[in-house]
Amino acid sequence: MLASGAFRVAPLQGEMTLSFLGRIADRYGLTVRSLLSSVTEVAGQQGVGGALQDDSEVFLNAAARDRVAALCRVPQGGLRRALPAWTREEPLGPSKERPAARLHNGVETVAAWGPACPSCVAARTGRIAPARAYLAAHQRVCPRHQYWLMSVPGSGGRVVGLAGCPEVAQAQEDHRRLLRRSPVAGSAFEVAEAVTAWWWAQKWPEERLWPVRLDAVMPAGEDPQRWRILARDLVTYPETVALATLLASRAWRLRVAADGGGHLPYRLADVPCVPSELGHRLRRPWLTERLAACTHGPLFAWTYQCIRTNGGSGDDEQRLWQVPLALRPRPLTDVLAGYHRRQTAGTEGLPAQKRLRGHSVHADGAFAAGLAHARTYAAQHGHLATQRDTRVGSFALGKWVHNQQAHALALPEEKAAALKEVDPWWNIPWSVKWQRSYYRARDHVQRHGPLNAADGFADTHVLTGEWLYLQCTDYSSLHPEQRRLLADIGLTAQAADSARPRRTSRTAGIDKAVACARAFVAEHGCLALATKSISYQGFLLGKWLTAQRCLTRRQDEPAHLQVLDAIDVWWNPPWPLTWQRTWHRIRAHARDRHQGAAERGWPESSDGWATWLSAQCTGYKQLHPLQQQLLAEIGITAETAARPHEIIAQLCGTAPGWPTRARTPPHTATSPPL
Repeated sequence: MLASGAFRVAPLQGEMTLSFLGRIADRYGLTVRSLLSSVTEVAGQQGVGGALQDDSEVFLNAAARDRVAALCRVPQGGLRRALPAWTREEPLGPSKERPAARLHNGVETVAAWGPACPSCVAARTGRIAPARAYLAAHQRVCPRHQYWLMSVPGSGGRVVGLAGCPEVAQAQEDHRRLLRRSPVAGSAFEVAEAVTAWWWAQKWPEERLWPVRLDAVMPAGEDPQRWRILARDLVTYPETVALATLLASRAWRLRVAADGGGHLPYRLADVPCVPSELGHRLRRPWLTERLAACTHGPLFAWTYQCIRTNGGSGDDEQRLWQVPLALRPRPLTDVLAGYHRRQTAGTEGLPAQKRLRGHSVHADGAFAAGLAHARTYAAQHGHLATQRDTRVGSFALGKWVHNQQAHALALPEEKAAALKEVDPWWNIPWSVKWQRSYYRARDHVQRHGPLNAADGFADTHVLTGEWLYLQCTDYSSLHPEQRRLLADIGLTAQAADSARPRRTSRTAGIDKAVACARAFVAEHGCLALATKSISYQGFLLGKWLTAQRCLTRRQDEPAHLQVLDAIDVWWNPPWPLTWQRTWHRIRAHARDRHQGAAERGWPESSDGWATWLSAQCTGYKQLHPLQQQLLAEIGITAETAARPHEIIAQLCGTAPGWPTRARTPPHTATSPPL
């Protein structure tokens, strides 16, 4: 029989190889399993691998294909043209010469398929036999007999009559027309299919058309819950084609990009043409409001990328049509498996939930741990506007939040919803620094009441007031959602127009700083002790003095620097400030001891004083002349520098004769620059 078949069995165009072998086996009165065994048998050994199921596909090597061609009496060229998977794979057998077959199952290895129209099969073959074919998205309807060719995992598929839904057949004609006219029609349909599948899962109560269509095509005796799973693609097909037609339009994409106003969206309401046009095109006015509130999902991701790529121009067009894995429609196999597990959970003790395809235990556990830390941080601070180096204990929360924001469009729906519950503004299209400044302004309003923009935000902190005034000046260029946030704290467009800058006069600021410097000298004796981090009477005196020392390098020194010279002639010495601080402390100690206000010996804070004095004596000749004058006030002259141990003994109080000469600052010398 294998050498020369008794019957001629011709393949159908696009038919699956296993379906073709099934029709051959039926013609010879065999089963598919026995036919595969006969085709691959050599010396009593068979070369068939894999499990045989109703929706499997088989791949044959060259030797097995030769046997099948002889059995069905069809040349190899005809089989290759009719069967898409005929030469797709070469399964390995015990040797290259021996025939072998490999069975595959599942959507990962078997392309989209469906049952062939039984009326068309009978007309072409003259026999009533089931057949399965590879069917693209635009081949699901038999236009002649008005059948929907439904793929059902674990079976040969189902044929559903469309007598009550003529719009489904019309949608296929529109789909094929779109494929002929647009080069991106296939990609647009995949995006549209993900969008309508997402809408289908929402179960919006306003939807009336889909339930009617679902009931119209449901066979008698079918479980309604199971049928809702199976018929998703059928029921949503007309809307999917209508949406794909809109997405594929170049003019529409440019309109979406322009409607964004140069801003990436936070919600679809920020791109008004998207929800309004879809509500009009799909004849669902209520859909406009539903879509406007969306901050996640495949349609939001497409709109985001459309604005980001300016309508999918140039090399960025491919990014526009990439649907993240987490937002693609779940395979029907997984959905049905979950349904059956829920049905049998109570009777067989099986768990009702199963981990989704593409998810790992490690990834889910890591997200749960990060979410717990995010809740802790948000409960304490009221938001998730963290810095990159923010930590909660030993957990790097800032880095974790940043990673979630970077992949926000690809997050599964439940993870995005969990983060939104913690902080609705966790993923903003503007800078996190702006959001932190906004929270400071919001906290001020909650503590002190409404803002007074016309008065220059006088009751706010300087930085907060200046930030608020900057928002007023740039109000028209802000993101729509930023303007809504500012309106929540009373900064509306009208208030922004009346805003005045939050600035104090330069003269008043200098007067305050000079007064603070005078008070510091009165308390501490010199300005050298005001290090850069010193804050005195609520004023950053050390930081201000550092800035003034830089001003002394200019030729036109400000007048207030002369006032500082009068307050402390050594506020900006030409030698290091550390030298001046040590000299001042030693002089103050010596004066207090001479007046009886200090005990004999070094104070506890005098670490290194003896070493410092010894170094001054050793390098006396290399010192600045003004430094030598200052050292003379504590008894170190050119003559006494040769006897450092006597000077140290005098300062320590172990030898008498402490000089009591008064300080005589050089009135003719000005403070030289650093």
